Amino acid sequence: MGRKLPSMVQKLVFQEAASCCAFCNQSAVTALEIHHIDQDPTNNAIENLILVCSTCHSKITHGEISDTDVIVQKRIIQSQAQANKASPSTAGQSVTVTHTQNSGIIANVVNVGGKRTPKMNYPKDSIGADTLKKGYIDYLYGRYIECRKADTNFGAVAHSLRFHPGELHNTIRAKFKTRTFFIHVARFAELVTYMQERINQTILGKRNRSRGQANYQSFDEYGREQLGEA
Repeated sequence: MGRKLPSMVQKLVFQEAASCCAFCNQSAVTALEIHHIDQDPTNNAIENLILVCSTCHSKITHGEISDTDVIVQKRIIQSQAQANKASPSTAGQSVTVTHTQNSGIIANVVNVGGKRTPKMNYPKDSIGADTLKKGYIDYLYGRYIECRKADTNFGAVAHSLRFHPGELHNTIRAKFKTRTFFIHVARFAELVTYMQERINQTILGKRNRSRGQANYQSFDEYGREQLGEA
C-alpha cells in the first residue's frame, strides 16, 4: 500500500469493495492491498483508491491491467456500492461512465454486476498489439524490477526505498507521451534501448556487465525462445 493510510480511509475502501479484490474477487484479507489509481501515494481521496489483491496489484504496476481498466473498475465499484445502499434489486443494472478524473477517457456502458473487467484493445499499430513485442517489453520490465529489488543486497537500501514498481512505466509515459503498450510500433527499438539502458544502470546490472554476464536476452533470442526455435 505504500504509506500507511488512515484507518478510517482503509475501512471505507474495504466497505466500498465489499472486502474483495476489484478484479478477481479475492477476499482473503491478508492478500488485499489498496492501490493509488494516480500512482500518487499522498493522494488518499477515496475516489483515488481501489482495493486489489497482491497479484492484481502486481499486474497493474506491470501494465497487464491498464490504467483505463482500473479507472473503469473503480467506477463500477462505486456504482455498485451506491446501488446496494439504495436497493439490493438494482445490483444488476448497467451504468454509463461519462468521465474519468485521471485520464479523461470516456467509456461505453459496462455491466455493474459482471465480474469481468472491460478490456481496451490496443491500436493495431501499437506495441501492445504485437504479441512478441509486447511480451519482450514485459520481459524487460520484469528484469528491471528484479535488478532494482536486488539493489538492496549491494548497500542501496536508501535508494530502494524510493523505488515504486510503477516508476518505469510512469517515466516511459512521460518520455514517449503515451502509455507503454500504446507506443507506436515504429518506436519499439527506441523503447527497447531505453529499457535496456535502465536495467544496465542498476547496481546489479553494472555488476553483471563488469563480469561479462548478460542482463537480458536480446529481442531475437526472446523471439526464438517464444516460437520454440531456441
